[in-house]
Amino acid sequence: MQGKLIEFIRQKDYKFIEEIGQGGTGRTVLLEDEIINERFVCKKYSPFFSEHKQIFFGNFKDEIKLLYLLNHKNVVRVFNYYLYPEHYTGYILMEYIQGQNINDYLTENPDKLNEIFRQVISGFAHLEQAGILHRDIRPDNILISNEGVVKIIDFGFSKKVNFDSDFTRSIDLNWRYSLPIDFAEQRYDFKTEVYFVGKLFEEIIHINQLSSFNYLNVLNRMIETDYSYRIETFFAIEREIIDATVLQEPINYYEKDIYQTFASGLESSIFHIDIAASYITEVSEIIRNLEILYKNSMLEDFIQNNGNLLKCFIKGGFAYKTTEILEVDTIFKFHKFLSESSKEKQKLIVNHIWQRLDKAKRFDDDIPF
Repeated sequence: MQGKLIEFIRQKDYKFIEEIGQGGTGRTVLLEDEIINERFVCKKYSPFFSEHKQIFFGNFKDEIKLLYLLNHKNVVRVFNYYLYPEHYTGYILMEYIQGQNINDYLTENPDKLNEIFRQVISGFAHLEQAGILHRDIRPDNILISNEGVVKIIDFGFSKKVNFDSDFTRSIDLNWRYSLPIDFAEQRYDFKTEVYFVGKLFEEIIHINQLSSFNYLNVLNRMIETDYSYRIETFFAIEREIIDATVLQEPINYYEKDIYQTFASGLESSIFHIDIAASYITEVSEIIRNLEILYKNSMLEDFIQNNGNLLKCFIKGGFAYKTTEILEVDTIFKFHKFLSESSKEKQKLIVNHIWQRLDKAKRFDDDIPF
């Protein structure tokens, strides 16, 4: 029956392996699930000062909510949680990462600097897209696994951008770096996070005297203390990284023709994009959207609804032309080209699509409905 409470009565047991750490808000241990032979990090909410237990329990629940919004290879995964509201405590079961913090890793592996930078930017771009500010950017909160995969961890002080302001906490958490002008204006947003990620890399490069960094121009714009001169978003940084990528496998004339035919039709179909709209950044989602569009249009000669075409790439409002512009066969060829390309080439193709869409006028629609 709908609404009926489903009770799981089997108790889940884990084997204690070792202590990981004790912080101001709780204890972290390593556990093992002997049934599936996997290890997990378990974070228990248990503030050092007992009088804080009830006060900050809401923050602990918020951390769980934020982690469940995230699904990215460069962000720590949360598998489960157990809450005991009557006791103002609980547990989060998370991915166990065997590795080092970013500073120690790059000290031992200086040749990996560019790859680690790209992964960190990708992870923070995902947080940005989900509307989550991390607010505690330091080496210990960016781990590198033994396989060389970046994992952003510790969302205990994070918040959604529309949460009530907690500005002083952001200042306290970022004491290790010189502060940008933003703080004098009581501002902490994604542009501020760009600054602190940039300062983290500047510090690592300086301490380890690293010279083979391919993105120094981008980094210098990330650490601009003047808010108005700083690069806007992690998404913008990602795009500049893609622009600087040199493909190992060049795009041939046939592939270029497929791209240009598709991109020209896409560009011709749009009037303007709402200023609050954003681009879909997950290539797998774009490929899936195009596949659905083709399947729904395969008996037609032309795409019947240009809005459905643009929704493959744009999240939010836009205005489009209703005339038939793009052939269905063009969708098929572009989808095949994109889905069969390497990950590196896929990013380059999609970035060029974004560049076409960048030409559309941005429209601020202040109508309430």
